[in-house]
Amino acid sequence: MNPIRQRFAYFFGTFSLYNFLILSFGLPFLTEGLFLFFRQSFLNNLYSPFYLLLFFALIFLFGNLFSQVQSNERAFQNFSLKASFVSFAFWLLLSPLFFFRFYQMLLVWQPLPTKMLSLLFLHRWKILPVILLLYLIVLYFLYRAILVPKYLKQNSSMKKSIVLSWQKTKKSIPKQLTLFFLIPVIFLTTSLLIKIGFIWATQLLTKQSTAMLLLLLYRIIQNVLWALFFLYLAAPDKEPTSVEPKTKGSIIWLSLSVIACLGLYSLHYTHAFQIQRATNPVTISHRGVSDHNGIQNSIDALKRTSQQLHPDFIEMDVQETADHQLVVIHDEDLKKLADKNLRVDETTWKELKKVTLRENGYTSQIPLFKDYLAAANHLNQKLLIELKITAKTKNSITHKLLPLESELANHELQSMDLDTANQMKKDFPKLKVGYILPHDLLGSPKNSLDFVNIESRTANGDLIQALHHRNQAVYAWPVNSERQAATLRFQQIDGILSDDMNVFSTKSEDIKAKTASILQFD
Repeated sequence: MNPIRQRFAYFFGTFSLYNFLILSFGLPFLTEGLFLFFRQSFLNNLYSPFYLLLFFALIFLFGNLFSQVQSNERAFQNFSLKASFVSFAFWLLLSPLFFFRFYQMLLVWQPLPTKMLSLLFLHRWKILPVILLLYLIVLYFLYRAILVPKYLKQNSSMKKSIVLSWQKTKKSIPKQLTLFFLIPVIFLTTSLLIKIGFIWATQLLTKQSTAMLLLLLYRIIQNVLWALFFLYLAAPDKEPTSVEPKTKGSIIWLSLSVIACLGLYSLHYTHAFQIQRATNPVTISHRGVSDHNGIQNSIDALKRTSQQLHPDFIEMDVQETADHQLVVIHDEDLKKLADKNLRVDETTWKELKKVTLRENGYTSQIPLFKDYLAAANHLNQKLLIELKITAKTKNSITHKLLPLESELANHELQSMDLDTANQMKKDFPKLKVGYILPHDLLGSPKNSLDFVNIESRTANGDLIQALHHRNQAVYAWPVNSERQAATLRFQQIDGILSDDMNVFSTKSEDIKAKTASILQFD
């Protein structure tokens, strides 16, 4: 037997079939049931802080089972209160990984303070990497202290248990990286690939019955994968378990766990199939182009896209120059489109209008916003106008729109800066104004705007439900595949931004798109 097969054989010998099935069906039943209970409560405005105690009780249950599996013990055998609380703390710190859905749902329905969220979104590329690095450091110390509950159950002191765990988990640097980083990444990547594979497999569906089987199979495989990851975490310094005799009681208990888990999934998915109906969202050309038919945000592309493809809206970007002129351009500098090291907010209009932009085989100049707006009005083309602000333009850019109030009728406004969006709604109360959410992992700050434009790659169904619950429309960007557009229609999306208007040609009233939507957003 080669070393790899020996390692696999050893690993699978460290746990019993009973524990494996409990982890694959028993705990997922409790976890899914609690999650669905929370979701329904939030939808009916029944949130209570008491629910957090239920969530902590679930984590405590995971912690206790972890220490039992780690020590090859039956339930509550050699029970240690100290070991239980250490395991609880261990799983509480791991919970953002194992119970990510709970945190995401909580932040959707009970978001952080608006100012805090705005700060996080504004400086996300600086703050989030720091948070991630700090969390990785915490995870490393958890990995080195993973055996503490086991030694506590053997009547060792806390100090001695920490020392013993640190010694037992000491490996060479390559092995450390493999055990701590590579293997968990493999599990996470495998989980993602399984999801992508099942979403692809929905293209083969023709009936709801086969769709239901596909969804159940997906949940079983994911449960098995995460059960193996749980057992992997419990495996260090763990001796192979002895074969336990199968009692009638254990067989009945395991059978009930499997049936209850599959029954809960079946009821949930049946309900999902019944309530999901496809909508016809407004079509929005992202930056005024479709399938590379011009230069983004150019008047030529506006005319070509509007006359040939007839989108409901054309989305475009407005910035303020150093001499307080409004121009239509997306990037803060001209490196990408003109290969020039110039920032829009530090350059005058006199300099900018001489610059030639090149993209997709076309050339163009930067247009003034008033000229772009006039061209759109002449075409009877509605615009979704994004104000892109910088530190230099935040206090002045919205005032530059006021002289154009009459020309802005029937168009919509949006900004990634919440203060700017709120100011636009105050200045133009008759227009629809929205907030662009940079990513959807932390929920959306509460506001009284007309719509929220969410980032489709991190979109989740709870956020969409919560925004509709606040009577806000939901747009999604960027959506550049027919499958993704069809999937979003079943989430009651009100508008879709795309770089290719052809994504709207596929009909979505079929079991394929509905099942893919459930897989992606549930």
